[in-house]
Parts: sequence; structure tokens; C-alpha cells
Amino acid sequence: MMTTLLMAVRKEVTISLFSFLILVLLGLGLGFFYRLPGLERRPMHADEAILGVKLADYWQGGQFKYDPKDYHGPGLHQTSMAWGRLTGWESDPAAWKEGDLRFVVVLTGLGVMLSVFLFADALGRLGTALALMMSAVSPMMVYYSRYFIMEMQLTLLMALTLGCFWRHSQGGGRLWLVPGGMALGFAHATKETFIINVAAALAGWVLARIFVGEFSPRQSNSLSLMSRSKKREISAPWAWVLVPALLVSVVSFSGGFQDWKAVQDSVLTYANYLERSGGSGHEKPWHYYLALIFWRKDGLVWSEAMIGGLGLLGMLNAFLGEHKSMARQAFLVFLSGYTGVLFVIYSFLSYKTPWCILSAQHSLTLLAGVGASWLWHACQGGVARLVYKVAVGLGIYFLCGQSKFANEEYRADQRNPYVYSHTTTDLMRLVSEVEKVAGDLGSGFSAQVINRDSGWPLPWYWRALSKVGYQTEIPAQVEAPVIIVEADLLPDLKARLGDRSSAYKETGPYGLRPGVHLWLLVSKEKADASARSVENAPVSLPVPSGDMPAPSTISTPPTLTPNVPVLPSLPRPAPVQPASPTQP
Repeated sequence: MMTTLLMAVRKEVTISLFSFLILVLLGLGLGFFYRLPGLERRPMHADEAILGVKLADYWQGGQFKYDPKDYHGPGLHQTSMAWGRLTGWESDPAAWKEGDLRFVVVLTGLGVMLSVFLFADALGRLGTALALMMSAVSPMMVYYSRYFIMEMQLTLLMALTLGCFWRHSQGGGRLWLVPGGMALGFAHATKETFIINVAAALAGWVLARIFVGEFSPRQSNSLSLMSRSKKREISAPWAWVLVPALLVSVVSFSGGFQDWKAVQDSVLTYANYLERSGGSGHEKPWHYYLALIFWRKDGLVWSEAMIGGLGLLGMLNAFLGEHKSMARQAFLVFLSGYTGVLFVIYSFLSYKTPWCILSAQHSLTLLAGVGASWLWHACQGGVARLVYKVAVGLGIYFLCGQSKFANEEYRADQRNPYVYSHTTTDLMRLVSEVEKVAGDLGSGFSAQVINRDSGWPLPWYWRALSKVGYQTEIPAQVEAPVIIVEADLLPDLKARLGDRSSAYKETGPYGLRPGVHLWLLVSKEKADASARSVENAPVSLPVPSGDMPAPSTISTPPTLTPNVPVLPSLPRPAPVQPASPTQP
């Protein structure tokens, strides 16, 4: 088989332009189909809620407050701000819907799919079409293209950076370096971990120079964008990259040259991230990401082995295949090294969350397109080609099935490997109950949320309620007519209330996340007084709906938790089954 594969590339066998267009259109259609519907159905993850509240503050205050310890840079917020202004979002963030925020990430996910065309001459016609198809239906790509976090935008920006550099190396002119540098600078402003991609790209470049030598059809040029003849020409091409990159990064972090401390912190922050790389409660075994790609069985089988296997075949082709174009081989070796180093670094780091590997998974998908094309060339004869088509079709169908299942409304459970400490659908019962109480009590409403994770994502859902406080432990004074408390803190709360605990009506539990539950305590006196006032009112009042009360101001945000699902150091009790059958 190996000999057949090595011999196959000697013949330029490819699909027709018509077949190529059919595959591309099908891939785009599937990409839209799995990314767009039902963006508001799934409850907000804690990370999404935190970023949503920060975006609301940015929208209202006009200045992004960069925290060098958590939450990452302003890139996603600036993209969301621009899109919101362009499309006419409501001026009051309390009126925003979850789908408004997530649609921004849908656009970046579709951009990741389309970025494959920047590499079309390196991947080949069939490789380009299949890489786009696999990006469109990859359950990991689909799931996080509907998730308001930074990772998909980072993946897009790194793809644009590499794509622009590749286009320049193929005679596209130095103007390709400017958008490439801008994308690189904005990647820094989006998420600080872009530095890992830069390190992997440098390692891939060195590997390509060692094994192949040149990237460009012009023998004097390479991916380093340098000429060896004159010193002036050595630095000039890099200036076309570094100047736009630095300018975009500085403008983004400083908010238009207004906050120079944020620019300084964007560099000093790496000391914090180096410390957090040790795990910070998110320790996983070294093979976590490999299992995420190839095989995970927890009641159901989840696998992107089609992408992983064809990606490995694409790497093999880069080093062992016969290539008519030295530039193409150099790029494929570079892409192989870049992908491999990304996986090695992220596997080495103890800190692991499933979305961190997205940029590596995308470059692996590009290589999978190369592997699929190489395998097609090796399949000579009608029977072999038929088997190939059936196998690829079944593989795509299996990926589609996983994407559909992952996106279903009630799939925020542990059977889905892309779910990471996600909010349960049961929490929406609590949200509706408190909003109803707030509507009944009117100006007499106030609430205390006592949860070791500051109640996230509740601050997002109750951002229109101005009288809600959030504590991570039981405070000295507990006097609010509405109290939401973590289940394992309920006994201590009752002890703090003493005789007054009988004055509250308890309902619950309500699932917050798997293993974390909340109880709702409502003052009987306040509730009864509200009921009497409604009974004695001369005009009947409208029945409060599940919608929020009329928007007022965004609540003062509580102390924010890190932009990762918090795993508290205190032991959690065994999960308690809530009363509602809606919890996944």
C-alpha cells in the first residue's frame, strides 16, 4: 500500500471543477445548517456569561478593562462591538439575547471554513473541498462555533496569518504581509495563548527548511520572507509583518492609545499564564487531546478519527510523497511540524480544556484534506474508487451525526466530550422563578446569591435586576427577601438565620452545573404582602411572564471568576437529582 501511495502522485489525477463546486457548496450548506439554528436554546456557560457581562460593561462604558490575570484580551469584545453597532443591537444590553452573542462566533467559525481557500494550491482541488467539508461537520468545530468564547476567533486569525504568509511566498507580493501581520496582532489581542501558535509556527518553519529548503517558486525567497543578498532586504519584509502586528495589538489593548498600562500588562501577563499552566484545577492526562480527536466512549462513541487518520496520512505525504513543487512540499512539512508541535505543547501542559486544541485541530483538518487526496490518487480502478467514496461518505455521515447530537437542546451532559462543566437546563427554572418574584415584589425586591463560584451564569440572566448581590460565602448580614444559596451551604445559612429561617419558603434543588445545586428561599411575609396587594388592587395586573422585568441598568458585576469553569478546591457532595425532569 505504501508503494502504491508513493507512486500515485506521479499522475495528476484530480476531480472535475463541477465535482469540486458541488463538494464546496455541500460543505458550506452543512456548515450553515449545523451552526445557525437554535443558538438561544442552550443555557449560557459560566465563561459565556462572564464575557457577556464584560461586553455589556464595555458597550456602556466605552472602555475595555483588561485584566492580566483572567478573561483574556479585548479582541472578541471589539469584534462583537463592531458587529453589534453594524447590525443595530439594542442600546441596552439587558435586551440582548444569547443568540446575539453566539452569532458573532458563528461568523468566525464560518470564516475558519472559508480560510481553506487561502491554501488551495497547497492542498489541491480535492484536498481543499474535503478539508472544507470536514471543517463544516467536525463536531468539535461545530460545537465551539456556537460558544461565546475566544477560541474560534483565535483559530480564524491564526489561519489568516498563515494563509497570508503562504500567499506571499507564492508570489503574491508584500502587501499580503500586511493583513497577515494585522491578523497576528489581533490574535494577540484576542487570547494570549497565541504565543504557543507562534512558537509552533517557528518550529514548523525550521523543520521545513531542514527537510526541504525553500517555500517559494523563486529560489531566492522562502517563508522567512528574506533575501540573502542585501542587509536592507533582510529586515524589510519582516517590517511589513511586525509593524502592522504591533500597531493592531497596541491599538486594541490601549483602546485607541488611551490605556498604556493595558499594553504593558499584555506582556507581563505571561508570568500569570505560566503559573496557571500547571493545571489550576484543570489537570488532565497527557493523552487527553488525542482521545478527544480519536476515540472517547462514555455511553456513546465520540470520534474524529477520520480527520485524525487522514491528517496523519497527510503528514506522511509531506515527508515521503513525491512532489512536483518544492514550495508545496515545504508548506506541507511546515504544516505538519506546526500541528505536531501544537499537540505536543498542549499535551505537555497540565492545564487542559477541550477548546484549547481547536487551532491544532484545524491545521490537522487541512492535512486531512491532503491525506484524503493522496489516498484518492492511490485508489486506481473503479472498485477502489467506489470503496473510497463509500468510506469517505460514511465518515462524513458519522461526523454529521455527532454534530447533530452535540447540538441538541438537552445534550449538556457528560456524554458529550465537548461539554465542560456546562450550565444545566434546570437552572432556567430558577431564573424564571426569581424573575416572577421580582415582578411580584416590585421595588421591594432584592436578592442575595451565595455560591462559591459567584453564581455564574446568573449575573448574565439577572443583569436587568439592579438589587442582586453575589457572595462566595455566607455573609454576616443575610436580610434579603430572596436568597439563592448553594445546596451544601444551606445548613450553615439556616444556622446563621436562626429563628428567622422559618420565615422563608424553600424550593429546590435547582441544578447549576453537574454536581452543583442551588436552593431558593423567599420571604413568606414579603410574598404574602405582595399577594394581598395584588388581590386588593382595583385594576388587575398582568401575570408576570418568563421574560425579564423592564430593563433598568446593568447590575454591578460581582467579583468575576476566571474565564474557565471553576473547580473549587472544596470537595463537592455527590450530585443530587433535582426535581425537574428537564435537567440533562
